[in-house]
Amino acid sequence: MSVNNESENKLISRPWSNESFHHTFDQADAIRQKLLRLWANDTSYEGREVKVKYMPSKSQYAVKTRNPIDLSAKEQNKNGKSKRRNKKDSSGGKYDPSATV
Repeated sequence: MSVNNESENKLISRPWSNESFHHTFDQADAIRQKLLRLWANDTSYEGREVKVKYMPSKSQYAVKTRNPIDLSAKEQNKNGKSKRRNKKDSSGGKYDPSATV
């Protein structure tokens, strides 16, 4: 039986940014192909991704891009609670053990 850590199984999600919006898939796909051709020759764009997605709320196609994953700069998950909130305070409670008989 193997034990899996949550940190190992957690996928790193990278945000997509909207490049442009188009009324037809053919227009959006042409922009996507153009970006891929431009990025193929330049090493600074290595690993970038591009996709076409239909946005039903706008009735348009969006061309979306995202940057490659950067493993050297891992994000640290922070707990939103402050240290003071997590610290137990033994003084100043309502119960006074010396008052009992």
